[in-house]
Amino acid sequence: MIYSEQGYVGCFEMTDKDSGKHKVQQYVNELIKLGHKRIIAPINGSTWHTYRLVSWTDSEPAFPMEPQNPIWYNEVFLELGFTPIKKYRSDIFSTENIIPLKSRGSAISYRGFRADDLKLIYDIAIRGFDENFLYNDIAFEEFSRLYQPLLPMMDSDLTIITEVNGQPAGFLFSFAVENKLILKSITVLPEYRSLGIGSVLINRAIIAGQQKGFNIAIAALMSDDNYSRAIVAKYNSRKIREYTLYCLEV
Repeated sequence: MIYSEQGYVGCFEMTDKDSGKHKVQQYVNELIKLGHKRIIAPINGSTWHTYRLVSWTDSEPAFPMEPQNPIWYNEVFLELGFTPIKKYRSDIFSTENIIPLKSRGSAISYRGFRADDLKLIYDIAIRGFDENFLYNDIAFEEFSRLYQPLLPMMDSDLTIITEVNGQPAGFLFSFAVENKLILKSITVLPEYRSLGIGSVLINRAIIAGQQKGFNIAIAALMSDDNYSRAIVAKYNSRKIREYTLYCLEV
């Protein structure tokens, strides 16, 4: 389907390349008729929802909340003239022998997620993510609907909130699947990004996972140029999946 206001193509499946190209071309034609000069795909309405294509993978099984598609989907977009506009990746690494880090400054504190923290996470997210590529605002009501299915996965030891001088400063959402810790979402508010908080959030989740018997971690769906990618690289991580977002200029 098309998202006519944004010029996005999303929420579709393809059974084979030829019919897939025909379907996507129809969507493109509709958006061109509406006056769009820049068409982005796949994106299901906004980056708060599913977007990106898996464009490379090793044999590591898919994890929850990850895009899933046959690799040939990428050929459909490339053959229609789309080009990559943004790359993302997921990395895996061992959590064995990792020791705790400390924050810089005594005013920084960390705590686990509590049942009434969803609005707090929303307030941090809409400020912390607002510089992300293709970001758009979302109302708390919609945010709450998106996160309700995730609440059972929010282990209070693995979803961590940080404060500076008692003020919310950032959070990390992670969860466990079998013996793996999935580091899903992290953000630190701009005014606190020079304090090493992101590194400690990731480190604390890893240590909590160690204590629960999770000896492998996956850093999920990172933009290639995101600061979390540099943090994870320090753990000798390796890429298990690549994702691509495509753009067509007309």
